[in-house]
Amino acid sequence: MVRPLIYDEEKNVLRILDQRRLPFEEVYIETRDGFQVADAIRDMVLRGAPLIAVAGAYAILMEVRRGADRERLRKVISALRRSRPTAVNLFNVLEMIENVLHETGDIERTIEEKVLQFVEMERKLYERIGEYGSEVVPQNATVMTYCNTGFLATIGIGTAIGVIYRAFQKGKVKEVIVPETRPYLQGARLTVYEMRKLGIPHRLITDNTAPFLMELKRVDVVIVGADRVVLNGDVANKIGTLSLALAAKEFGIPFYVALPTSTIDPHSETFDGIKIEERGSEEVIFVRGNPITYPDTPTYHYAFDITPAKFITGYITEKGVFRDIKEAMEE
Repeated sequence: MVRPLIYDEEKNVLRILDQRRLPFEEVYIETRDGFQVADAIRDMVLRGAPLIAVAGAYAILMEVRRGADRERLRKVISALRRSRPTAVNLFNVLEMIENVLHETGDIERTIEEKVLQFVEMERKLYERIGEYGSEVVPQNATVMTYCNTGFLATIGIGTAIGVIYRAFQKGKVKEVIVPETRPYLQGARLTVYEMRKLGIPHRLITDNTAPFLMELKRVDVVIVGADRVVLNGDVANKIGTLSLALAAKEFGIPFYVALPTSTIDPHSETFDGIKIEERGSEEVIFVRGNPITYPDTPTYHYAFDITPAKFITGYITEKGVFRDIKEAMEE
């Protein structure tokens, strides 16, 4: 598998696979401080809530190893928080580090230990998500996923795609349906790239084809990832997830969300007061630099939507599969 992040400990630099260049070019950019990592996150060089959190952790590690003082670390944390406002994994990591800044003594050593422990934990948990999730996939299944949730979005095999891959290894997956995921085309560019690397049969569709395939009974299960889950079970994920959930409910198709428990927001019962990221019009109006309509056309461009818990069959985590997200918190 291609590695989306490579931390060079000797040089204290973080190399980030530029996912904007995929699937045709595998190019890494080199970041040397936390502000450069924040810029890379904001500019979509990397994406995926779990991967963003790991990149944020490495950003702090680089700063600490360069001798950053508390004031600079707070400024870096602030820049990272502003980079992508909806995905919660990054916020959870930054909160852990910020708590250390209130301590006395050798905070540099404490931060290093916490960051390295977090990264190691992240490396291990996706195999468990995949194993638990593979049990909910029926035999000879056509699975629909959405956006990108594999080894490009994590430092493991992935969340939803990790589940699909483990089920495929068990001989349970016939084919994967991949919606293109407008406007950034993470499905067409990134998930198709991963499917080819993993050798999984797949078929690309336009986003608006998905409900019709469900109506035709050509989808057996839908498995998606998540960028934030609040305590009532509602899920923020890539814009378009809600449409799939509504269609799956209408046509009686199981709809699962795969996530590490670090994606759960322990401080929020609902999405009230949580900012849902809106991005610039240019991402809608231009595709690969080419305009598809008048450049001054007004747009709505939400990066995420919110899927209510009532449409979700279950949550697949490293602790097991749960009907109620609070059960995963209690395990």
